Amino acid sequence: MNTPFYRLNLADAFAAALAKEKKAVIVTGDPEFNALEKEIKINWLK
Repeated sequence: MNTPFYRLNLADAFAAALAKEKKAVIVTGDPEFNALEKEIKINWLK
């Protein structure tokens, strides 16, 4: 199985994993989440 690899700091990785598990939306302006747009829902702050 090919698991995608993303470079995130620990807090962002925890937030992304929790959002994916709970089918929640991340609200952020942090560009580190760009790579995860296909994995989780993101509302971008401007």
